[in-house]
Amino acid sequence: MNVVYHTLVQRDLDDAWRYYESASEGLGDQFFDEFLSVIASIQRNPNHWPPTDKGRRVALFSRFPYKLLFRVESERVKVLVVRHQKRSPAFGDKRR
Repeated sequence: MNVVYHTLVQRDLDDAWRYYESASEGLGDQFFDEFLSVIASIQRNPNHWPPTDKGRRVALFSRFPYKLLFRVESERVKVLVVRHQKRSPAFGDKRR
């Protein structure tokens, strides 16, 4: 299944990568590798991930305290936000 990204997802990833990379060299790359793993899992079976009350689905990272919110459309998956689990639930909530 094709994956497309909201334009602000790149900023979400850049912010998280910089944070982890500043904490420990190479940790930002490990974060990004886990992001790619979550994306691959979504591509294989997008309906595996639980739906939210707004018609989106949420995929949790296993090593980092992040979640990825996405929407399953007819022929694709649209990633809407990559958000730290302690960040306000309103962050990225209006993204379509």
